[in-house]
Amino acid sequence: TSLLSVFFFSLQAQLECLQCIAISCLVLAAKTNEDEVIPLVQTLAVQSRCKHSPAEILRMEKFILDKLQWDLYTATPMDFLNIFHAMVMSRWPHLPPRLPQRNPSLHVALLTKQLQHWMACHQLVQFKGSTLVLVIITLELERQAPGWFAVTTDLLKKAQVGS
Repeated sequence: TSLLSVFFFSLQAQLECLQCIAISCLVLAAKTNEDEVIPLVQTLAVQSRCKHSPAEILRMEKFILDKLQWDLYTATPMDFLNIFHAMVMSRWPHLPPRLPQRNPSLHVALLTKQLQHWMACHQLVQFKGSTLVLVIITLELERQAPGWFAVTTDLLKKAQVGS
């Protein structure tokens, strides 16, 4: 959905084109994320009951690529969660014993569930994903680590918040 969001912010789409845009974004996402099985545009058009032809979907795909200047990578909140969590764990290796699961992988899985819950909350959609992740990690550090303020301050500096 982030590819679709970026595209929608870059242009106002007409209502009758939304289905074609959505299928085209799905095709682009599959091409960037799948290594082995990339669905055929014809198959997606039929399975989704799209009213647009495969040729129109491919034209829309090219239009989207041109509009986004062929830059399809957009950092997601999950990317930020993994990066920020790794930064905290590498800078403060003594933290894992204080974590509920005592395992950084299980801990990031717990934070992932929390992030997914927050991302589903329509009131929080207005905030950037990186901001939500920083809030989640800060609240977790405050709850788990006595020296949380120094950890949080260092993380905010590294994330270049406030500069």
